[in-house]
Amino acid sequence: MDRPGAEFALVDRITGREVPLSAQIHDLLHTLLIDLAQNRPVAVVPLDHELTPNQAADLLNTSRGYVLRLIEDNALPARMVGTHRRIRLEDVLAYKVKSDAEQDKAMNDLVTIEQELGLE
Repeated sequence: MDRPGAEFALVDRITGREVPLSAQIHDLLHTLLIDLAQNRPVAVVPLDHELTPNQAADLLNTSRGYVLRLIEDNALPARMVGTHRRIRLEDVLAYKVKSDAEQDKAMNDLVTIEQELGLE
């Protein structure tokens, strides 16, 4: 607990050894344990992990063909491994954040137009 920013600690009940945790790591573990307790699937994967186009499509809730089109249009970076494409998880998540933000903006714009026209 001597580390700056450490607000929480994991304690080994047998040895009494404490491992300091930041609030961010505490919140992550808390959320992870709740998901596990509710039988939700959980995966811990490094951001530089590479996905197949099928896995990227599943994560983006789109088709494999759409992911391949994103790659061809340079909207989603990928590399070739032999004859197979691989996409970094970090790039897929960044695309998802950007896409979700664009969808939210479009929806807000529609709501604004609807209100201006009095179509509520």
